[in-house]
Amino acid sequence: MGIFIKTAENKKTRFIVAIDEDKCIGCESCIKACLTGALQMINGKAKLINEKLCDGFGSCIAACQNNAIKLEYREAEEFDWSTLNQIRFENLMKKLRLTSLKLK
Repeated sequence: MGIFIKTAENKKTRFIVAIDEDKCIGCESCIKACLTGALQMINGKAKLINEKLCDGFGSCIAACQNNAIKLEYREAEEFDWSTLNQIRFENLMKKLRLTSLKLK
């Protein structure tokens, strides 16, 4: 997926989000939109807490009402693809729980 240039160990040059703290109003829309849990609120501002969890797809960018998030092409830790498998599993379990509740 995407363009990767191998650099230091476990680092690649890739797209990753960057948050402008001056523009962030702390609405948490980006955190809700982030499917991988890469963002968290710290002191009322959204922060990228783990480069390995940022997929670089930018769902947080679309959710940000204040244009505080952009994609940067820079050296960052490689995305942890196992995160997607965990998310898929959790979503499947939620669907199964909802289905079983409907069947009762």
